[in-house]
Amino acid sequence: MNDIDLKFNLDLIIDDKAIAHLQQRLIDENADAMRIFVSGGGCCSRIEITPVEKELAGDITYERGGVTIHVDKALFEDTSSIEIEFDEKRGLLMNLN
Repeated sequence: MNDIDLKFNLDLIIDDKAIAHLQQRLIDENADAMRIFVSGGGCCSRIEITPVEKELAGDITYERGGVTIHVDKALFEDTSSIEIEFDEKRGLLMNLN
């Protein structure tokens, strides 16, 4: 593995319920993929996930359980893993480490 590979070494862990939820969202939105990104700025920044047609420049693409997920390059700077799970009452939950 070279230095470039290490720069983009991010674990993306998604539970089966979250995969099923994302698959349904893609069908409902008639989209090809999901995108995880940072929105807002400063103290009001949030991590979001939304259906998209294609990745943006600099995104890193993953495939989990048949779902294509584009991750904003900005998340790679301070994050070693993203864990996504689905809770029946609270919806999608994302944890960054």
